[in-house]
Amino acid sequence: MRGWIGIVVLAGAGLAGGLAFAQKAAPMTRAEAIKLYAAGGFPISADGKSPTNRCGKPANPRITFVDLNGDKVKDALFTDSDSDTGTCYGSDKRFFAMAVKERDGSWRGLGGWTGTAQATGSDRNGWLTITWTSNGASRPLAYNGVSYTTEIAPSPAAPPPAAKPPASAPPTASAARDAAIFRAAGFQQTRRGWESGCDDPSSGSVYEPGAIDQVKDLNGDGRPEAVVTEGGSLCYGNTGTAFSLVSQQADGSWKLVYESIGIPEFLATKGVGGWPDISVGGPGFCFPVLRWNGRAYVRHRMEYEGKPCKG
Repeated sequence: MRGWIGIVVLAGAGLAGGLAFAQKAAPMTRAEAIKLYAAGGFPISADGKSPTNRCGKPANPRITFVDLNGDKVKDALFTDSDSDTGTCYGSDKRFFAMAVKERDGSWRGLGGWTGTAQATGSDRNGWLTITWTSNGASRPLAYNGVSYTTEIAPSPAAPPPAAKPPASAPPTASAARDAAIFRAAGFQQTRRGWESGCDDPSSGSVYEPGAIDQVKDLNGDGRPEAVVTEGGSLCYGNTGTAFSLVSQQADGSWKLVYESIGIPEFLATKGVGGWPDISVGGPGFCFPVLRWNGRAYVRHRMEYEGKPCKG
């Protein structure tokens, strides 16, 4: 236990990019450290030995203490990485999250993302703006009054925004495609992003809005499939994440194929019509492998690292 408490006390490097505003934190009690880790999405394991990541596996996140909102109080940036063979954070193998220290001394999570973060300045309200890089693409993150999101909220004191395009102006092709993917997966757009309704801010639970993890032709029919992910402890428990697989139809619409709690891994083995088998990862060391039977994905076997197992 002293090991993970020590992480909190000793962390002190800056965000990616070498910014010099990181600060060393004062010593914390065990109870304070537990609350801090939970706010960052790394709850302490039931045996009290280590923080756990969103996959329910032991983690060793690095915590950097940074003033995110200019109030002269140290907030927290969590960074974590998979091992060379890790699967929790996908191809990025990296994850970051942020938590703000409230005036009453409590910690509140601001969201977490796979990839890396770099501070790129501050908005009009004094909050740091962050460049989020994942799968080779970079997007801005800004504080919207509740959490960090890709939708930047205007400052109350800011001048009126520029005139919007006429209502009849069509969205860009990529924005329209993404919206169709999210809606097929059962998500609705909110001011924080795309959500399935699986969040209750008053519960204090960690939540990560929906994201399109990949778009790829999985079954070789010339049309793409897409994987939508969402994180949160309220609905997804110790696993902390869920996914939806949607497929583009011949008429250009998108259809939900399968959804489940867990982390999908598409395997080389295939079912009917060239659909790949899916290993659904989560806590533990034996995972179900699903196979497409022509109508639906159903459990085919139990497997761990390519070997049969009993779950």
